[in-house]
Amino acid sequence: MEMAFFDGSSPARLTLRAGVAFVFIAILVAASSCRIPGTAATTTPQPTSSAKAAPSPTGPLDAPVPTPAGFPADIPIYTGARLTAGASFSANGQTAWGMEWETLDTVDKVQAFYTSKLAQGDWTIKVTAGAAGSFSATFGRKSSSKVTGVLGADGSSGVTKISMSLAGS
Repeated sequence: MEMAFFDGSSPARLTLRAGVAFVFIAILVAASSCRIPGTAATTTPQPTSSAKAAPSPTGPLDAPVPTPAGFPADIPIYTGARLTAGASFSANGQTAWGMEWETLDTVDKVQAFYTSKLAQGDWTIKVTAGAAGSFSATFGRKSSSKVTGVLGADGSSGVTKISMSLAGS
């Protein structure tokens, strides 16, 4: 017999949702590392109309992109990180976002920030894995078990890439 949560979802459904989010993050990370032959590995910073985009650090970061419409304003964004990939998807009245930021700070600093910030307010976080130079976590809203996300960071390229997928808003 499968246990049901108060919102009607089941552990299997939540596991499937987290799995889909993980696959999306993997695709987003892979796509962000692709380059068109003949283009430079770094780009000139461009101004963005996004209110969420932080001032960009100097260095070998990818070009900034605007924050997708409707991205929840109360999601903590690592200070000084540059949004380099972002998309939203809607189906059946639900919206999901896939985001990637870059920073020159270490993965340890990024992990400490999110472990602290997503343990406050309407959020919970559970760090699920960590290896040298990377970590991953799941997070969600306290007020709605339908709003869940997967967060990860990897610094193996010399630039720390912060990937996040959020579903259920």
